[in-house]
Amino acid sequence: MKNQEPKDTCKKLVWTINNFSTLNTNLRHCSEVFIAGGCAWKVVLYRGGKDGNYLGIYLEVADGSSLPQGWSISAACKLTVVNQTSIEKSEKQDFHRKFCADNRDWGFGSFMELAKLQNPDDGYILNDKCIVEVELSEINSEGSQVVGQIEDEDAAVEFKDLGKIEKPFVPLLEEICSWHPSLLDCKKIKSRRFTEWAFTALGRVLQFLRNKKLKDMNKEACEELQQLWEELEMSRLDLSWLEPLVKSALSMKGYLEKAMQVKKLRQDLVLLEKEMNKIKVNLADTELTIEITKTDLILAEEGFEEKDLDLDSDIGYAGPSLLPLKNEEKDIPSVC
Repeated sequence: MKNQEPKDTCKKLVWTINNFSTLNTNLRHCSEVFIAGGCAWKVVLYRGGKDGNYLGIYLEVADGSSLPQGWSISAACKLTVVNQTSIEKSEKQDFHRKFCADNRDWGFGSFMELAKLQNPDDGYILNDKCIVEVELSEINSEGSQVVGQIEDEDAAVEFKDLGKIEKPFVPLLEEICSWHPSLLDCKKIKSRRFTEWAFTALGRVLQFLRNKKLKDMNKEACEELQQLWEELEMSRLDLSWLEPLVKSALSMKGYLEKAMQVKKLRQDLVLLEKEMNKIKVNLADTELTIEITKTDLILAEEGFEEKDLDLDSDIGYAGPSLLPLKNEEKDIPSVC
């Protein structure tokens, strides 16, 4: 029978979105990651509805790709867009859902009309600020292990009071933290569970970059790195030192595709030039044959008189019908 973890206490996230008028609602916008029930979550906003006239809000498992095979977690969720002038008028929607690898998010594509949200008289946006709240409760993980727990505890070690980190990541994190000690400041303001998740996500990206060569950055590798990077970005760690390296690695997909195209075209050109040289040799031989034939024709035409003959007519032979008649055999006209 599968292990079942006790239900977690209620967890609430208040997401304050400043400068809301500058937000491009055609794009997805994600909240910071928060930990509840041993799992990392995030809230996602985007333009939704059939005609794109609604605000869509979803709750998403943030680190689904790093969770153990067969993971699942159920939770009750209440999503709220706060009315800042009258709390009773706040827009609310709730659901109870089971999340798993095939269903990592759930929410409402038509949470509320954008026209209503953006109307300054309705009170949902005040001083160009929008507030979204998510409240999780009845969090219950199922599976062979707790969601987010390291599969083999012996494969993890304590790392700088941040939590248990998988051993292969530790030397990489030690090196990076010695170069960027400000990374460790997050433990002052974040929970142990959060820092454990964040530095594990950082370790995955560092390990990927350490083990891959430029020539390995094909489509699949770029997609894997992009996913790892997006999860790491949600940690809100200072990644300004790492971002150029990741972007450079991701750009290799386009470079490698172009390099392969150039290489193939160069190979094709070599083959075509070889074929053209063969054709040129054959053409030279043909031109020589033509000149020889012209000379032979001139010699053959000397002393030759062309006659207008029907070459399709029968030659014939000397038969009776062609011999002259004897006198006695000549026709004598009759006398009446």
